[in-house]
Amino acid sequence: MRHAATDVSRLEAARQVLQVRSWQHLFNEMLKRAPQRFAVPIHCAFGHEAVAVATRMAMRPGDRLVLTHRNMAFHLAHAGAFEPVLLEYELNAGGLSQGRLGSMNMANAAHGLVYTSSILGNNLPVACGIALAHKERGSGARVTVLTGDGAMEEGAFWESLVFAASHRLNVAFLVENNNHSLATTIAERRCAIDIARLAASVNVPFTRLEGNDAPGYASVLAVDGPAVFEAMVTTFSNHAGATPGWATDTKSIALAGGLELEASDRDPVHVARRVFEEEEYAATGRFLAAMAAAVLSEEPAAVAGKEKI
Repeated sequence: MRHAATDVSRLEAARQVLQVRSWQHLFNEMLKRAPQRFAVPIHCAFGHEAVAVATRMAMRPGDRLVLTHRNMAFHLAHAGAFEPVLLEYELNAGGLSQGRLGSMNMANAAHGLVYTSSILGNNLPVACGIALAHKERGSGARVTVLTGDGAMEEGAFWESLVFAASHRLNVAFLVENNNHSLATTIAERRCAIDIARLAASVNVPFTRLEGNDAPGYASVLAVDGPAVFEAMVTTFSNHAGATPGWATDTKSIALAGGLELEASDRDPVHVARRVFEEEEYAATGRFLAAMAAAVLSEEPAAVAGKEKI
């Protein structure tokens, strides 16, 4: 084995990245086979697994995470299971939010995921409010709010950043920059925004996260705020169907093709597989594929995900 006892966290992070990717493949296959199964829109997040796993690793007891609409990888990583997320997508009472919130507003208070918004930029001031409440109570909780390169164009981003800096709130703004908003790139819709200079203008520390190193990201994220992080991500999918302006989407991604989508550091699975010997990685991939195939062959109500690698 390449990994040693000192690499336990790195190994666990790699396993979680592979597990979350496997579960996303499973959702993707379900969406392709029977999209009518879900009464709510589903956003796969292939390529976001390292950031999602890192937020889980960085969270302390009592910390809070506030999400946006593309939250599948985050909910899977933090729940550590497939079934409760699936049931929520089916609006089943056994889901993470008792089947009441669906996909784009799903919460998981038991794991600190207290709010998710489908409204662009809405979650930013909400996160500041949560952080202010914790400050007033003296809880010391850190609040991380996820947003994107599209939402940071909203006035709510700047106003929330100013508010957090003014009140020295323990809140981290985590911007996933995938260079897309709907079907347009940054260059197609707006001028460049230098987030580092934006943060510096209100004396808030800024860090860029690159390379999809989940445990490395986690160590950086585990600091008190206010802070701004920009995670460079590649979203390999949008919805489970053709989306104008996207060269690829989930229709071109298949479980049969394996966990890895691209042999580059843009793919978190490609980065994670370096932790394993190739034989171990292949065996893990076969195990996860077999588990997914077993789920796909069952009735909708019979769901796997209870076994973990």
